[in-house]
Amino acid sequence: MKLGFPSFFSTVLFFLLLSFSAAKHNTPLSRRSSKRQLRSRAEPESQAFDATSRSVHSDHSADSQLEKRDGTKYVFMHHIVGNTYEYTRDSWLNDFDQIRAKDIDAVALNIGRDTWQSARVQDAYSAAAMVGMSVFVSFDYTSFDCNIETTVNWVNAYKGLPGQFKIDGRPMISSYSGDCLGPDGWQTIRDQTGGFLMPFIYGDDDQQLKKGSSYGFFDSWYCWGCAWPQGNYNKTTDDDHYYMNILESRYATTISPWMFTHYDNKNFYLRGDDWLLITRWEQLISMRDQLTFVEMVTWNDYGESDYFGTGPSSANSQPSGTTWTDGFPHNGFFDLSAYYITYFKTGVYPRITKDTVYFWLRPHPASINAKNDPLPKPEGWDWTSDTLWAAAFCSSTCNVTLRVGSYSQDFDNLPYGVNKISLPLKALGNVTVKMSKNGQEVINHTPSDFQYQEYTDHYNYNAYVGSVTTTLS
Repeated sequence: MKLGFPSFFSTVLFFLLLSFSAAKHNTPLSRRSSKRQLRSRAEPESQAFDATSRSVHSDHSADSQLEKRDGTKYVFMHHIVGNTYEYTRDSWLNDFDQIRAKDIDAVALNIGRDTWQSARVQDAYSAAAMVGMSVFVSFDYTSFDCNIETTVNWVNAYKGLPGQFKIDGRPMISSYSGDCLGPDGWQTIRDQTGGFLMPFIYGDDDQQLKKGSSYGFFDSWYCWGCAWPQGNYNKTTDDDHYYMNILESRYATTISPWMFTHYDNKNFYLRGDDWLLITRWEQLISMRDQLTFVEMVTWNDYGESDYFGTGPSSANSQPSGTTWTDGFPHNGFFDLSAYYITYFKTGVYPRITKDTVYFWLRPHPASINAKNDPLPKPEGWDWTSDTLWAAAFCSSTCNVTLRVGSYSQDFDNLPYGVNKISLPLKALGNVTVKMSKNGQEVINHTPSDFQYQEYTDHYNYNAYVGSVTTTLS
């Protein structure tokens, strides 16, 4: 599969991608085309999945010792500056404290055309230097002025600051889009900034990314859309390997927990079933010998539900008309990622010392009709099963019970490690998660701010993410 798609707060230019032709690859343009998706080269064979599956266990050795990082693996977090209108420097400090705690190397600052974003970027660089975080600019050319001189001026204005992320002394330069600059434009930017180029451009023949071809001088190139499956099937690595064959060791890629957006000009859901985030981390780890850069998408793209944070702090921190993020925290996705970030960087899983259960689900059945929504169901609504997904991080053998409303299921004798478990949503009501060990109940958690309901005023295919950790040693 070959694909790619961005994250950005603006929806005005949504239909740009619809004009791109896929004929040269003998592949039809997916009807889910948007700013977020290019073309599908091939769909993997359908994979059967039993929603009542008891558990899938990731057996990671409990006796492994962490190795020192070899300096060749980097994890970035994509941050939408366009959703930071109300930010102060303290806001950036708060974000960076959380991001840095997960051993993330740098934050990609996605910038667009708004003049006020320059002040936010200045604050971000200042805050980064204060906490020892690194940042770099990611130009979103679906909004940012597609101008060589402007781009060069931005890079040169920040590249000498202490918060600037560099590779071998060269400032990282990233982008979403950028084919508008052409190969000569990108070469000029590189020459006049000394930058390390890692853009995501689309719209040209992918073969031009090969060494010796028109874009072959890129230091790296990352696949935005490789984070999500593009149809009603599980995420595979077919797309990664397609691009690896073109870029070889210069290939970079992405990971994301979710995707749902519900505007009048983009209204779709991408399949997040089957523990998408964990599955994707396991895929990246399986390819770690061939990867240097992985970008987490995103910290705060509330309009498309692919955020790792707690959610918007106010209506002004998200795109106008977004109704599906309030009360839907995603920080559990971020917390569980710490386990996999460590492995990706060190090659060894960290020891699990605290029992934790992470769980996530949508707020209503996929097939119901909303009462007062002027928009139809999102495309892809029928790609998802009504399921509670969970991951039990067990420090030793444990028993877990998942319950929604009156329906529950027990998962006994789960071994040490990460146990992927799920519960079909056959009843409505509260969610309850329990864990017992050696005959003693160590977790009994029912979120007070969420219920699975049979009705909704507006369609919401976002995920509510919860987590609970035992307080016992």
